[in-house]
Amino acid sequence: MRITRKIADLIVNKTKELTQLNMNVMDKHGIIISSSDPVRIGMLHEAAAEVVRRGEELTVTEAQAGRWAGSKPGINMPIYFHTEVVGVIGITGHETEVVPFGRAVRMMTELLLQQSYLSEQVEMKERSKMYLVQELITSTNVDQTTRDGLYTRGDLLGVDLRLPRVIFLIQLTPLDDTKEYVVRFKEIEALFPNPKETLVAQIGRGRWMILADASVYKTSRHAKKALLDIASKITSLLTEWFHTAVHVAIGRLCTDIKDVGESFIDTVKMLDIARKETQGGAILHSENSALQLILSEVTESSARQLIVQVLGELVQHPNLLETLQAFYDHDMNFNATASALGIHRNTLLYRLERVTTYIGEDPRQFKQGMRIQLALMLYRIKET
Repeated sequence: MRITRKIADLIVNKTKELTQLNMNVMDKHGIIISSSDPVRIGMLHEAAAEVVRRGEELTVTEAQAGRWAGSKPGINMPIYFHTEVVGVIGITGHETEVVPFGRAVRMMTELLLQQSYLSEQVEMKERSKMYLVQELITSTNVDQTTRDGLYTRGDLLGVDLRLPRVIFLIQLTPLDDTKEYVVRFKEIEALFPNPKETLVAQIGRGRWMILADASVYKTSRHAKKALLDIASKITSLLTEWFHTAVHVAIGRLCTDIKDVGESFIDTVKMLDIARKETQGGAILHSENSALQLILSEVTESSARQLIVQVLGELVQHPNLLETLQAFYDHDMNFNATASALGIHRNTLLYRLERVTTYIGEDPRQFKQGMRIQLALMLYRIKET
């Protein structure tokens, strides 16, 4: 551990502000790294070098000042981190005046060093978790050696990768990334039943991944309901904090570490589908998105052919496409659809008649409606 210029400047400025005493902070080589007299920065302070060598305080009197190059009358005290002298604090003035302040300042400096060290350890651990997540989502072929290595790294970070996992992907409308994101996503960890086993990592601009422990859920039905509830809370909180659209995709259950990479690929597709389907935010679960995932694999040429055959020139009428989508979103219920669109039931019927005129098929008939829905889904996935 070393004293940074940032910490040294903080100590010097605060001491000068509170006591009006002149002060220097030296590194373990006796070089002044911060001073209330900026001209002295970079100079060798021989009394400080002697303090480092002895490991104890050294008072320099008026008579002794000339003995130590770069030194002035005052007290010089070692700064300890654990059992090592990492620097020296020097306060200029008469001994009776500077000693009481000096020891208090030294104590404050050592506390700041300890706090800085702990913060660095936390940041290092969080970075290590992020790298671990990156490796997990890019590993699709996991042999035993790779598996053991990942388990070991997880154990060192206090994360048991042997537990079943589930992926959350969260996309915020791109904003300027700030440290507040990191703080807020740490709060989101608390929404999960086992926060200590919850891995959070930013994987792109405005895009975050959460790899949560799924061992707490007794059945897949229980897991789905609980995870959707958590996703809803996440959406509400992020919308409140950042006033932006939030899309969430929840992947399938990963019972083994080797499943994480493939689940990630599918969950990314789900998230992209969700963003295309609505700009106002959405939540998708893998169990409800199997059809969309299958359709996303259809080639562009095949998708375009079906879209042209079924929807034809209807794609030039976004108002009718929106009406058609709402009609299917509300299970072909006329009253619910009209209410959602804010129109009269007769207006809805008129629009559906126009759809029939354009495409030659009746969206109200089950078999024809299936073809139209598939074409509509492909249009949203491939064309928008």
